[in-house]
Amino acid sequence: GGGGRCRFSAVCPFPYARDGRADSVAPLGVVVCSASRGEERFSSLAAAVRAAPEGATVLLGEGETELDGALLLQRPLTLLGARNAVLTARGGGSVVVVDLPGGGAAGGLPPPTLSIVGVGVVQRATEQPGVASACAREGEPARAAAGYAVVVRAGRAELTQCTVQSALSGGCFVSAAASAALRGCHFGAAAMHGVLVSGRARVEMSHCHVHSTGAAGVEARGRSEVRLHCCRVHHSSRSGLFATAFAEAHAEYCNVFQCRFAGIECAGQSEVRVHSCRVHDGERGGLLALGRSSLRVDACAVSRNAMAGVS
Repeated sequence: GGGGRCRFSAVCPFPYARDGRADSVAPLGVVVCSASRGEERFSSLAAAVRAAPEGATVLLGEGETELDGALLLQRPLTLLGARNAVLTARGGGSVVVVDLPGGGAAGGLPPPTLSIVGVGVVQRATEQPGVASACAREGEPARAAAGYAVVVRAGRAELTQCTVQSALSGGCFVSAAASAALRGCHFGAAAMHGVLVSGRARVEMSHCHVHSTGAAGVEARGRSEVRLHCCRVHHSSRSGLFATAFAEAHAEYCNVFQCRFAGIECAGQSEVRVHSCRVHDGERGGLLALGRSSLRVDACAVSRNAMAGVS
């Protein structure tokens, strides 16, 4: 798309103009661009990331790059993909792990930020399909989440125009005091959550598409906070947006539909605020508040749900 504006917010740049600098890189090629070193070519992405100085841009050529293990990103960089640039990893573990030192933003300084733009991240099933789902059923959500396709452990990650899929686990897991901004991303075909936020983490999602998930499309738990703006969430095997265990969730101008449970659900003393959203065609209701949770709804259209629209 071009550099238009979101029709619901003057401060939300959408559609996001595509950055085509990586399109000139050879297929499966890797180029590091930095102010101090200029352009450097590498034979592998892992080697390029290890050598890149802070603030560098790593350009990834088109095609599928298979990693020996998770790509560990531990300094502020920009990873920019050409059209059809895709990352996978052998062994069925996480494909990308963001773990920036000093992620707590000490002294009021902003946390270090890593950007991933225009890259597909695909986690394929291994010889033991369903391992992550089994972990969750057995009460080991932390172990299961550790294997999500994209994991943000510390610092801040910004994903723009990325496609994330996982046949084994979930799409994106943001934990602890980490934060993430997900802009124009596509999370689909996930065995578990599309996006899972936990442990005081904070995530902002704008113009994202989340669908076909084995658990909730987007889930916030453990005093975390998630904000959705102009997102589409549908065809999840649980609720589309779910907040629990003191989490906070805010959704505005979103379309949530055809979820196996409620469209939007809160439980466990969580708080959910919903403004100008469409919630429809849910198999077990539209908006659902359980226990001592708090649900506030404003200017929403709730329709064609199999059970109560709001309960």
